[in-house]
This record gives sequence, C-alpha cells and structure tokens, in this order.
Amino acid sequence: MECHYCEQHKEGLPFRCNYCGESFCSDHRLPENHACPRVGGPKQPGHLTSRQYNPANPDRKSLPYIRSSRSSFRLKYAGIFSKVEEKHVLVASLVVVLSGVLTNWVTTVSPLVAPTPLFFVITVPMYLVSFLGHEITHKFLARRNGLWAEFRTNLYGLMLTAVSSVFLVKFLAPGQTNIQGNGSKDVIGGIAIVGPGFNIAVGTVIFILSRFTYHFVGSILVQIAWFNAWMALVNLIPFGSLDGKKVYEWDRTRWAIALAGSVILVVLSYYFL
Repeated sequence: MECHYCEQHKEGLPFRCNYCGESFCSDHRLPENHACPRVGGPKQPGHLTSRQYNPANPDRKSLPYIRSSRSSFRLKYAGIFSKVEEKHVLVASLVVVLSGVLTNWVTTVSPLVAPTPLFFVITVPMYLVSFLGHEITHKFLARRNGLWAEFRTNLYGLMLTAVSSVFLVKFLAPGQTNIQGNGSKDVIGGIAIVGPGFNIAVGTVIFILSRFTYHFVGSILVQIAWFNAWMALVNLIPFGSLDGKKVYEWDRTRWAIALAGSVILVVLSYYFL
C-alpha cells in the first residue's frame, strides 16, 4: 500500500481518511498528520506546512497543502462527525431518543393518552443532548490529545437499548466511540470518564430544575434526570468495551466516585418519579 502523503509502501491495512478520501499509512492516518485540506490543516509535529509546497509542481497530489484565504480554494470544516460516523450516530440517536420518549410517555402521561406538543418539545431535545453530549465529550477530549476517535454502533447494544425501552431497568449503550492512537493510561482513562461524567452533571442539573417547576414539566424532567443517571451507570460497568472498564483500570477511586454519583442520582430521581 502506498501512502498518499509520504509515497512509501508500508505493510498493514491502509487507512482511508473520511474527510479527504485518500489512503494513508498508520503514521499519517490522522488528518492533522497528513495536513488534510478538508479539516483545516495540521496541528501536530512533523506535519506538512504550506511553506513546503513547491510551485514548480502544483499538481503533485502526494503533498497536500493549504492556500491563502485569497485563493479560490476555501477550507471546508468537516463537522463534528465524519460521513460514515454520521450514519451510525443517526441510528443510535433515534434508538436512544425513542427509548427515552416511550418510557417518559408511559411513566409521565399514559399509554392511553396522546402526549401534548409540549411533551415532545421538552423530551426529544433533552434525550438527544444527553446521548450526543456523552459521545461528543469523548470525541472532543480524544482529539485534544491527538487521538483518532469515531463513534460506531453495536448491533447487540442497539437491540438491548431498544428492548429496554419497555422495562424499568435501562441498557443505554447502542455503540461506543472508538479511540485509536498512542495515548497514555491517564489520557485514555480521562477520555472514558468524561462521557458518564457529562450525564451525571446534566442529570443533576435537570433533577434540581425539576424541583422548581410545576407538576407536569417537573415529572418529565425527573424522568430525563433518571435517564441520564442510568446512561452513566450502565457505561460505568467495568466490562467489555464500556467506559467503566477503562476508568476502573486507570483509577479505581475515581471510578468508585463516579459510580456512586450515578447510583445516588438513580435512587433520587426514581424516588420522585
């Protein structure tokens, strides 16, 4: 396989950039390391800079470069998620939001009563933020540390999340943000704990707000706080590809504190359901 950046033939599977579509070796697979023009340029040591561009050979594709803002070429930010990742995020978001809305409808309203527009205005954005916030915090911190991070769904996770929508006990892990790169144990552990930490923080704020709103809205907010607490609790289980395993191997004290926080929030929100 010939790397599009260094033009060297190296063993191993080629890495295809989801932003520019070219193939790279393991050393240059990150957008920052091959000066991907679709992301905004390099940010790591050893990357190609615009000064290395040779005007005598402007068509040389192995040396991607970024022109000035006066050029007709404009950088296009690829967004938070790549094209492939967007499909996985969309499917997982639909399953999670559907699970949350159905549970909230049965608990707060009644399966025999049609929910009001206010119900959907509150629940759909809240459940979407709860799920996307969890995954984006993983992704953001991973990128800050120069690691590759993309979300992928898991068939069994999707099925369990969908089935649990009709039960009181929830399994809210339709997929995971896969991390690749040379990250230290502290970095990997920190990336793993920010997702559940986000849900605990958001769930706590929503729970507090529920105590200061009138009955109908307050009941909806308590259900959403409970949902966030379950999402944090499930992901903190130290098993398989869940966040809890990485956090537990990194720092058991911080894992125990985060787990205790999620359990307390589950109990409190359940008490006021």
